[in-house]
Amino acid sequence: MHMKLNIKGIKPDLFTLNILINCCCQLRKMNRGFGLFGEVIKRGFEPDIVTISTLVKCLCVDGKVVDAVQMFDKICERGFQGDVFIYGFLIYRLCKISETASAIELHRRMMERNCVPNVHTYSMIIDALCKDRLMDAAEDMFLEMISKGIFPDVVVYGSLITGLCCLGRLKVAVKYFDEMVGRGIKADIVTYNTLIHGFCQAGLWKDATRIFNRMLEGRIFPDVITYTILIDCLFKGGKMGEASRILEVMIKQGKAPNLFTYNSLLNGLCLAGQLDDAVKLFKLMVDRGIEVSVVSYNILINGYCKSWKTDEAIELFEEMCSKGLKPTTVTYGTLIGAIFHAGRVKTAQELFNKMHICSQMPELSTYTVMLDGLCKNGLIEEALNLFKSLKDKYEPCVVMYSALIHGMCSVGRLEEAREKFDEILKKGLVPDVVTYNIMINGLCKKGMLLEADKLFMQMEENGCLPDAISFNIIIQGFLKEKEVHKAMQFLKKMRQRNLIPNEVVTTLLIELIMDDAQSRATLDSLPDVPPQKLIPVNCEQYIAREIPAKLLTLCSSVI
Repeated sequence: MHMKLNIKGIKPDLFTLNILINCCCQLRKMNRGFGLFGEVIKRGFEPDIVTISTLVKCLCVDGKVVDAVQMFDKICERGFQGDVFIYGFLIYRLCKISETASAIELHRRMMERNCVPNVHTYSMIIDALCKDRLMDAAEDMFLEMISKGIFPDVVVYGSLITGLCCLGRLKVAVKYFDEMVGRGIKADIVTYNTLIHGFCQAGLWKDATRIFNRMLEGRIFPDVITYTILIDCLFKGGKMGEASRILEVMIKQGKAPNLFTYNSLLNGLCLAGQLDDAVKLFKLMVDRGIEVSVVSYNILINGYCKSWKTDEAIELFEEMCSKGLKPTTVTYGTLIGAIFHAGRVKTAQELFNKMHICSQMPELSTYTVMLDGLCKNGLIEEALNLFKSLKDKYEPCVVMYSALIHGMCSVGRLEEAREKFDEILKKGLVPDVVTYNIMINGLCKKGMLLEADKLFMQMEENGCLPDAISFNIIIQGFLKEKEVHKAMQFLKKMRQRNLIPNEVVTTLLIELIMDDAQSRATLDSLPDVPPQKLIPVNCEQYIAREIPAKLLTLCSSVI
């Protein structure tokens, strides 16, 4: 049509050219569209907001958002005045591709060009900052918005509340919620659900209930998501009865449980050790035509694995594959770990190889499970070969090193274990308390108490706080060598940190104290403290004798 007009000598006006540019963009004929834009300039027309908006949208739809911004800036330098809508569109597109910094810069240029932003442009940037967990910057933008007389809406407040809840800053989130309500803005179900979920995640059930009641008072009625959040929280907190009551209320209110609700129920039952009920619920889901997901299978497979029902877990895995569902790395990792624990090394290795065949590339966590499984089954050489093969693909993590060190210590290869421990430090990695505990335990078992003591001190100097296991390991090591005085020094430290010795330490202590007068004198030097809970049953014969309350405190342990 355009060519026919040119042949007939009819000159199209700007309105016609804009229509043609839009048509080309709709047909994804980018080059032709920009060719027509060149004709606009050539014919002496001044591109209007429609021309520029069309080209900007055309570039953005084609995924060239940064190019669209650059083109827009060049046109603005020539005196073009964009409106709030074109700026808003570009800011939205930049935020969508996680170019938040560029969006903020464009927002700044927008104001410099005397285009006044509205609540929507601020809303998009605040939301992007919140999603990037840059809450200080988001709050600064919020204050700037108010200072310019632009009042936030429920969307802006919702973004802030969501971001703060994700970071666990619940008090600040509630402050914004109260401020929103105080401004006469009615909170929506999404905002209430966000707050309830935040409190539930933090284990603050009373606060979650308070927000739930406020929601009802505001005549905002809970939806399936609200009920699912509450049920999930209660199950994870071991409140089975209350979770069941919430489910009953949900059904009575005509809110049909969705897949997320059922998955929460499945997970809750598995966490509570009620595996049989979880299996019944899973079958009920299938019977009711609910399309169970990979997550549903993962939950039940994990439940079977934790109950050491490995064969049932494998059967469920095979059923999952037969239904066309693709197992995730979580599925494989859970199952491989359980199979290794059952001592079925060959089966675990076959499943690991199946991952490659099924084009499911193992992640770092999967390799860690493999290393741990091989080491715990005494296959140290195979574990070392796997570890070496990984160095080209991944940077080994502390957990991987810990698995190897534990395996080496278990088979008496202490020097190699120490080399691997030193390698962690050389690579700039930071050993965690588990790594230190493994190494200290290996040294203690070999009777190398001086080295174990030094490593314990090094752990504290490096800012890694010893836990109860750390103290129990080294105290047990000194007690086995009858170095009671040194053991008592660690016991004092342990007591100062409100940590409790385990049953092995308790028993060793009592036996040594009963046999040695000097040890009794050491015990008498300890500070008086009130007795705690229970002494192990197998030590009751000693309690009838003259054991001071001081010992009961230091050696207390739950049966």
